[in-house]
Amino acid sequence: MGNALFCDVCGKSSKVHIKYGKGGKVRNLCFDCHNREMAELYDSDMPDHVPEKLMVTGRNGKPHEFDIEFIIFGTGKSLTATEVGKTKRKADVWSSLDDDFDEMLDTLKKRIKKALSVKCMDQNGRIKDQKLVGYIDYDRDSDECVIFIDGKSYTWGELGRNIPLLRVGKSKLNLLALVMNLIKWLCLRVSGSI
Repeated sequence: MGNALFCDVCGKSSKVHIKYGKGGKVRNLCFDCHNREMAELYDSDMPDHVPEKLMVTGRNGKPHEFDIEFIIFGTGKSLTATEVGKTKRKADVWSSLDDDFDEMLDTLKKRIKKALSVKCMDQNGRIKDQKLVGYIDYDRDSDECVIFIDGKSYTWGELGRNIPLLRVGKSKLNLLALVMNLIKWLCLRVSGSI
């Protein structure tokens, strides 16, 4: 079994871990080596250069740095940008195997700019304009799911305290609570906690 921290092919930091068969060998690959193998396997184009980082200017003129991850898999390709620093905004593009990488990158840049322009929470951490846009991620350190809105992390409790501030009918609030509980349950299943 290869070293879990380094790519078996080139020695860079590994991000992809593939296990072959029951009790089989694990291959550890960096994204570049994984993508080259997948591009060959699925007859897809591998871009000449994938940027590791992007700098994008936000609405206040402040620069924001994003880490870029490009992955080729059996049914398509994905390009994900995750903000580096105190806030963790995220944007991604999913496409088919034959889509053009440069078009994916242009779309990703537009989505990053949109993510930087949207503000769903006020300065006190309350929901404004009755709209939330964000994503859920699993935090291995705390062993729980965290909700990211406007690039800032919120626990279920912090977000739940703000739900009554939404001015919607009781049935919609109950539906929102049901959806939040379902997502929380799914995160627990993914993390292996239940």
